Amino acid sequence: MGAAASNTIMALSTVSTLSMEQVATASSGPKWFQLYLQADDGVNRDLLRRAKAAGYRAIVLTVDSTATGNREADARNNFVFPLPFGNLVRKGTGGDIHALNAKFALNINPRSIEFVRNESGLPVIVKGISHPDDALLAINAGAAAIQVSNHGGRQLDGSPATFTVLPAIAKAVDRKVPIILDSGVRRGQDVFKALAFGADVVGLGRAAYYGLALGGWKGVRSVLELLNKELSMVMQLAGAQTVEDIKRTALV
Repeated sequence: MGAAASNTIMALSTVSTLSMEQVATASSGPKWFQLYLQADDGVNRDLLRRAKAAGYRAIVLTVDSTATGNREADARNNFVFPLPFGNLVRKGTGGDIHALNAKFALNINPRSIEFVRNESGLPVIVKGISHPDDALLAINAGAAAIQVSNHGGRQLDGSPATFTVLPAIAKAVDRKVPIILDSGVRRGQDVFKALAFGADVVGLGRAAYYGLALGGWKGVRSVLELLNKELSMVMQLAGAQTVEDIKRTALV
């Protein structure tokens, strides 16, 4: 509801605690389904068909999480996922993320993109790109867009920041498809910088989660309104009247 009230898109994860159908009925705003590809193609087909039937408009295929990173903070805090899982039934996991991910596909390649596109009949956004070669590989396999992402830096410690790799990826993509950037976006100035460096769309998660925890859907709307307000301020100070002006701005 918060995303819909802000006239933006919400992407729902495969491992959400509510099902895609429950989320779809909560608001009429545009929604994408973020697919963590499973080893069992039968499960994948079921997820994709459910997403299309529920009105999701695109599939975000996540390619940088075939295994769980070493999340020491989660271990110290004894973090477990609330049960039951919304979209996947995993008996015996006890909410443990490593047990949940044991069924994830270990090999994601161009055929995976083709599979998702053919089975869903929806545009496929490939999420987890951090190198120009992988961006072109995804596009050649039929990706409708790419998402430059390092999973918030939680998967592989030491992986490059998305902002660092964005210019080279944007140069290689050369406007063939839209580029989405996420990871580390906290302020309107971050949005401005991402657009100036080659992104067409900017995604965020953590800031919206903070708003959700504090104020429900209205908290999410408040966070997104604040980012838009900050972005407008930065545009004024940088002399950019439109998004296209931002893209022509040279960062130093």
